Amino acid sequence: MPKFKKHFRRNNSKKVRGHPTYIYKKINDEYYFVGITHAPVTNRVKNIKLDYNPNPNDSKHSYIRPFSSKEKIEKFSKKELSDWKINKKDRPKFNRSIKNFKK
Repeated sequence: MPKFKKHFRRNNSKKVRGHPTYIYKKINDEYYFVGITHAPVTNRVKNIKLDYNPNPNDSKHSYIRPFSSKEKIEKFSKKELSDWKINKKDRPKFNRSIKNFKK
C-alpha cells in the first residue's frame, strides 16, 4: 500500500462549497483537512492570515481556518491542486490548525 502524501484538493461538500483544502491525513474513507479561504472571518470565527498564498496563481491574501476537520473522501474533487505549496514560514500556522481538530 502506498504511503499517504499530504496535498491540496477542493472540498465540494455543502458545508465547504468548493473551497480548497490542505489534506494531511486519510483514515479509512475520510480525509482530515484544513480549510483555505480569502475571508478573514468565516461564521464569526477569525481565520489565520498566511504570509504566502499556497496558490502560486493567486496574489490575494489567503487565510486558513483555525481548526482542522474531517469529511468523506467522496466529497472532495478527484484532481489534486498539484502546484499548490505551503511556504515554510506558514508551516507552524498549519500545524496549529491541525492540532486544533474539530468534528
